[in-house]
Amino acid sequence: MCKDEKTIKDLIIGRRVGFYKVRGEIGCGTFSRVKLAFHALTKDKVALKVLDKTRLDSQAQRLLSKEISSMECLQHPNVVCLYEVMEKPSRLYLVLEYAGGGDLHNRLSTQGKLSENACKITFAQILSAIKYMHNINVIHRDLKAENVLFTSSGCIKVADFGFSTQVSNRNDALDTFCGSPPYAAPELFRDECYLGASVDVWAMGVLLFFMVTGTMPFRAETMGKLRRCVIECEYTLPPWVPGPCQRLIRGILKEAPADRYAVDQMLGICQSA
Repeated sequence: MCKDEKTIKDLIIGRRVGFYKVRGEIGCGTFSRVKLAFHALTKDKVALKVLDKTRLDSQAQRLLSKEISSMECLQHPNVVCLYEVMEKPSRLYLVLEYAGGGDLHNRLSTQGKLSENACKITFAQILSAIKYMHNINVIHRDLKAENVLFTSSGCIKVADFGFSTQVSNRNDALDTFCGSPPYAAPELFRDECYLGASVDVWAMGVLLFFMVTGTMPFRAETMGKLRRCVIECEYTLPPWVPGPCQRLIRGILKEAPADRYAVDQMLGICQSA
């Protein structure tokens, strides 16, 4: 029996016992590997995130704690569900909902921009997930196409809460630079304290631009040039992008956080388009 076919069993937290058959790797990160697994009894597919506890420094431990804490309170049809957490002396296992339809970045990279209708449907589901998260004061902080997954039936699932955090209210200032630079808001590049919801909203504007054009709004050869483009909001919308979508993107990608569309405004525009 090869390593990936071994059964992970007797992983106990209290009286709960996990029993999953691992069938192969579907992703990896700095401190973790994500494997496809099947529950031995129900045969349901899950994504099993395996973390090596011996490699986690104090910062990684804090981020992991926030990730688990955030996911434990999230129950939404467009958010990947955390089913259970299992632990061994040197390993931690997060049993996650398996999407199975690939991610948005891969789809855009291989097939090009989405059709107008597909873009509306996809963006509306992402927006629904973010509205729900912000309503319970969970900030994602790493929204990007790689973290938007499709199920086999085409439903959208927002995933990867490794940089997420919970705030006591939406006006709580944060100070940690998180996420991917091409999706980072101007205030992050200025190394300022920021409001988490505004940073998530900016990233959604970048995502929408990527979906309707097949390209990223902010591109540069160096990090310094990228920083300048983002801070100065230098991007060009192709004229063939539909008018309502242009207005939505321009309303989101505003340099000042207070000038950006709120999530409810974005929902209203999407519903009327």
